[in-house]
Amino acid sequence: MTRRRLLVPIVAIATFVALASGGAAAAAWLASASVTANASSATVATTLTQAGSLTTTYRYAGTTSPTARGTLAIANTGRAPLTYTLANQLTGSTALAQKTTLQLWTGTCGPTPPSTGVITTTLADPAPPLPSAARTIAPGATVTVCLATRISGTDASAANAALQGQSVTAVFRVTGAVGSDWTATAEAAPFTQTAYRIDPAGAVACTAARWGEVTLNWTAPANRVAGSPVTYRIFDTASGDTLDTVTADAATASVTLGGYDLPRNGTFALAVEARDATSGTTATASAPVSVIRTTPWNLGILFPSLRCS
Repeated sequence: MTRRRLLVPIVAIATFVALASGGAAAAAWLASASVTANASSATVATTLTQAGSLTTTYRYAGTTSPTARGTLAIANTGRAPLTYTLANQLTGSTALAQKTTLQLWTGTCGPTPPSTGVITTTLADPAPPLPSAARTIAPGATVTVCLATRISGTDASAANAALQGQSVTAVFRVTGAVGSDWTATAEAAPFTQTAYRIDPAGAVACTAARWGEVTLNWTAPANRVAGSPVTYRIFDTASGDTLDTVTADAATASVTLGGYDLPRNGTFALAVEARDATSGTTATASAPVSVIRTTPWNLGILFPSLRCS
């Protein structure tokens, strides 16, 4: 019993002597212990809210698309100051993400980024740097990060043709930390960006016309822009030879072919390839339709004619 009662004052005296003699070191030890205690007892929490028009389909001609814009509102909802990092998780086309410029800044989220303080990277960056004003956020404060994305640059065709129809989905995530022990993470809603590609012409049908001719009819691509012209190439799927081209801006289109449009007698599989006249994207070919060419006697002469299979 006597020994136990003596241990407490001895430990207390030893601690007092160490702190009294340590000066600045003792003060640092006390400050470190206080910060650790405060961080561990505080609620470390954060939210991330995304807004704007980052989900988009880029429809453009040339090498640079229009700009998509959005915001990320990072809120420190806990009771300790947090140091933030940003992460970006991608699924889909890496090629499209690499060609998509990503810009981040704070301040006014207008149509044009400011001349300074802008982080420029690509959508393929897994850890885009945050602007300096968003790297440390006080308890209860919110910082809004402005975002802008656009396709920029060229591929081997010098017009980004290889990106047609490709899509990428991105999810931004922030992590707020106190030191290395206490962290809070929040994730924004995913957004998807697509490089426009015109859909195929649909429902190609063959009907008989006069004088041994046939008419091919089809519907316009489902995703065409109303009022924008579409150029259609009618071709032989076996040889790839173009038989005719038609440009139309209506919901349906057609072409009439005669016997001399095909090189010889036989059965031909003809298809329609749509090309968007504004952005220059080319669709995959439509389902083919069969047309038969024969050369019967007509009024005493050989006259090549077509009929639907």
